[in-house]
Amino acid sequence: MTRQEFFASLQDMLQCDQELDAQTVLTDMEEWDSLAFMVLIAFFDKNFGCRITFDMLKPCRTPEDLVALSGGGIA
Repeated sequence: MTRQEFFASLQDMLQCDQELDAQTVLTDMEEWDSLAFMVLIAFFDKNFGCRITFDMLKPCRTPEDLVALSGGGIA
């Protein structure tokens, strides 16, 4: 999966109108909440075989931070 595909998927998961890029500040978005964390945990498990946790997501501030959690699954 490319970064652009991931950012588009993330935008869809968060159900937001704002187009996301590597430096979008997720913590400024009202959609960035515990429900988003649960959706991301399932997404990472299904798409990358990565087991991530709430504690791993808490320090993430941008989509680029999430890319780092993918274990190389996002090019």
